[in-house]
Amino acid sequence: MVNKRKGYFMLAVLWLAYVTFAMNWVAGSSLTPQITKTFFSGPVYPVVSELVNYSITTARVFANILAAIILMRLGAKKAVGVGVGLLIMGLIAIWMPNYWAYTIARMVMAIGGSMVIVYMNPVVSRYISDPKEKLKINAANTVSYNIGAFIVAVLFTLFAHQMVTDWRLTLTCFASITLILFLAWVWKAEDFTTADDAGPDGESYGYRDALKDSFLWRYGIAFASFLTLYVLSLVSFKKVFDEYTILNGSITNLLISGFAILGTFAGIYFGNKGLPRKPILFLAGIGMVSSFTFTLIFANSLPILSYIFVSISGFCMFLQYPIFLNLPHELKGMTPK
Repeated sequence: MVNKRKGYFMLAVLWLAYVTFAMNWVAGSSLTPQITKTFFSGPVYPVVSELVNYSITTARVFANILAAIILMRLGAKKAVGVGVGLLIMGLIAIWMPNYWAYTIARMVMAIGGSMVIVYMNPVVSRYISDPKEKLKINAANTVSYNIGAFIVAVLFTLFAHQMVTDWRLTLTCFASITLILFLAWVWKAEDFTTADDAGPDGESYGYRDALKDSFLWRYGIAFASFLTLYVLSLVSFKKVFDEYTILNGSITNLLISGFAILGTFAGIYFGNKGLPRKPILFLAGIGMVSSFTFTLIFANSLPILSYIFVSISGFCMFLQYPIFLNLPHELKGMTPK
């Protein structure tokens, strides 16, 4: 018997865990000048200041494969416990003695964050059966990062001075939430396994099968292309806008994440209309890339126009995100594995 109420609780913990991860990542990125100033006596090369972001992105690539293996071997409760537990490294990283130890601890935090987003799918697959409800919940999961980024953007826009005065205190406030979520998961989560789940023909499906699956290659490349611009726009471009343009990086982050939330609702609407997926993803992708291109073109001449285009880009990003994330669930014979 599937306890749907417990399933909603588990999804809520996963959702909040990923929101917290986003807050830690975006806030840490925004506080990079203050962080490097603490660990180094003088100016540092740009590549050093961006090292944390590069390492987090790299860690997330490997974390996805690691997450699936751990899930199949340990079951949901222990696997998610590992993922949320690794997020606690974001709290430990703050008090590391040097920048390199700080970077490694943040990488471990990123592995935990990537594991959490992977674990949302099998939990949805197990506890939610209605297709329209699945799309809504997957949409909520996709927007979790933006909620975290949006909260941080608002705080850094309205309370800029307070946020940068003591970076350790700021990050500690965000990272401490992870401890509460870890305890909540251990206390109430239900265990289930995906190890015995087979495909529609009764045969098992492993990584060797996945590598031969042409759909997964097309899907993976398309999704990766979307995520590349999404991550760059919220993490790396903030400092680029602040340093090289007349745009305010905090405002661009606020607009991207805010309009992305609106785009998510649009994605739910179009997704539940039963329309073909490929044209929606194709048009949204063109809109996302072209509008961000115009953002860069007008960044030093017409800032208002740039802000409009960056808002459109954020909207188009998340018009496609819930459809992307729900697409595997719409395939015939999908199982949690």
